[in-house]
Amino acid sequence: MAKSLPKASNGITPLPQDASASKTPVGVWVIVGMAVFFVIAGLGVSAFVVWKAMGVHKTVSELDAVAVKEIKPASSVPGPPDGEVGVEHPSPNSAIEDAAPAPPVVNDRAEEDRTRQEVLKRIDLMRVLTEAEKDKLYAQVERAHGFTKIAILPFPQNRTTAGASQVDGLIKNLKRPDIQKLLADPTVVLLMVGYADKKGDEAKNLDISRSRAESVVQALKEKLDLVNLMHAVGMGGQDLFDPSDLEKNRVVEVWAVQP
Repeated sequence: MAKSLPKASNGITPLPQDASASKTPVGVWVIVGMAVFFVIAGLGVSAFVVWKAMGVHKTVSELDAVAVKEIKPASSVPGPPDGEVGVEHPSPNSAIEDAAPAPPVVNDRAEEDRTRQEVLKRIDLMRVLTEAEKDKLYAQVERAHGFTKIAILPFPQNRTTAGASQVDGLIKNLKRPDIQKLLADPTVVLLMVGYADKKGDEAKNLDISRSRAESVVQALKEKLDLVNLMHAVGMGGQDLFDPSDLEKNRVVEVWAVQP
């Protein structure tokens, strides 16, 4: 009896029924997950340590700065030790006054004549006037029938700007009845005569004295509506008021010149 031939194969060998597709073991995934967790945790800890280190460094720097500030406190800017050698930096608070009280005004004929002659010498140095204006002012001062001192404004060392209380005191002085009567004449000229002490550089002292006088003129122009002409004259470094006390030579005198 002839044997039956086996069936032709279709090229696919069937797997055994108990065989299944290979899978990654669960333990491997657990290990990978824990590794990732530890890596992330490590990065987080590193970032926290760096952040804390930066914060500590900043705090230490701030504490060092405070310690240095306490050891070496910022001192106020003093005036040069050898007298007036530079133009003052104006105080940010104009209400703060550190000038001495204004001395009493005393008119003395000898002082009037001396000041008149000194002013005549300085008119040529007045930068804001033309030659014609200088000639006119020179004639007014030389021929003036009255040369009256109205006020004295003391200045601290290197201060070139008149303070608020100084200006207020001068305005109060100008509003006295006798001064108002004097200034009622529009031909009366007000001269602001500025001084510095004699220590330091002569040219800078001249600038300081001129700046002081100019600051008084500017303050009066802003505060009052005067019809009288006002001029600033810088006398430079002087010791006319007190050779032994430099502070008394740092002033601006206000003079009324009557034609």
